[in-house]
Amino acid sequence: MTEVHPFGYYLPANADKLLLGSFPCFNGNDYGDWFYSGSGKSDFWRLLSEVFKMPGLTKEDKLEICSKNAIAITDIASKIERTKDNCSDSNLKIVEINKAGINKCLAADIKAIYFTSRFVEKHFLRNFPEVKIPSYVLPSPSPAANVYIAGLEEYKSLVQSEKVASPYDYRLLKYREFFLNGNR
Repeated sequence: MTEVHPFGYYLPANADKLLLGSFPCFNGNDYGDWFYSGSGKSDFWRLLSEVFKMPGLTKEDKLEICSKNAIAITDIASKIERTKDNCSDSNLKIVEINKAGINKCLAADIKAIYFTSRFVEKHFLRNFPEVKIPSYVLPSPSPAANVYIAGLEEYKSLVQSEKVASPYDYRLLKYREFFLNGNR
């Protein structure tokens, strides 16, 4: 069954960052109140809330995080089919790239693009080869990425040196590096 993206894009007037995800998760009833909310398992808004020291529980909170921090947000796909009944990027078959939404965001004064996974980066680079804006891949906010993160040498080293204690801590460290420490 083909699913059509329920949210489109969000582009605050001051946007200089584009946060690009894959596709909303359907939780069996709906997609949640806004981006990355459907399954209730993604740490996306929890991470952004901690990074920017702002609440991220309601749709209004999430809009404020994006507006106050100049973040445009959209997804790579506007239509998908799922090969399995879960939210993993590896089970998404993109039927239609979100060219209109992404192009609208890119027409703003975007200085950096942040991908929420390698899957998103791969599809973006394939479909927007002309875009030369600096881009970065964030650690996936999905709990499914915990095994991958736990296998990273950098993660193991940070655990050993007691700088992080969990995959969530590692994600938070990386999100802070990207958004707060000028790694853009």
